[in-house]
Amino acid sequence: MKLNFAKDQWTQDEVTYAYSRRFPETPVFVQKEDWVESAENPAATYGFDNISLLTKEKYSTGVKITTECAFFDDGAPLIVLAESMEPDTRGVLRYGNYFEVVLYKNGINVWRLWEEGGKVVWHKRLGVEFPLEPGVWHTLTVETGEKMLHITVNGTYRMHLRAEDLFESCHVGIDACEGINRFRMLEVE
Repeated sequence: MKLNFAKDQWTQDEVTYAYSRRFPETPVFVQKEDWVESAENPAATYGFDNISLLTKEKYSTGVKITTECAFFDDGAPLIVLAESMEPDTRGVLRYGNYFEVVLYKNGINVWRLWEEGGKVVWHKRLGVEFPLEPGVWHTLTVETGEKMLHITVNGTYRMHLRAEDLFESCHVGIDACEGINRFRMLEVE
């Protein structure tokens, strides 16, 4: 599956909006000529919309997810691997047991999030610092292995993280977090 997020070039045939149980808001991406992006939202938890597009299909170990993304200021575009999605009482798809591979101005973070006591909690699994320029396109790739995440940024930086609790199958996709983020494409192999 490959989505080009240019205007009139993509549909929701293979992906759907889904939202972390961390945030009550359910925004959608703003369509631009050649990409989609998140927006400022003073009413949102961090002052910006948090938006996810995940695959309707679940993928097994060995899936490779690639996105071209850009961020501004403290923006954090990321790849999500969610164990499952369920509709909430309003019929909105939600997820609460997932991994985030986050790109930001200071490198990469990997977070493990899960539900506990009715809330989503998180633990940082990896932080690798290297400078990334805001406002330019970056390529982020995550490939799952047997209890492993293989992460590549711009074809240059490579990281391998042991993840004993990695799901045998999961929905995968993108998320815009903590600022203005742009996405130009999403490919799942």
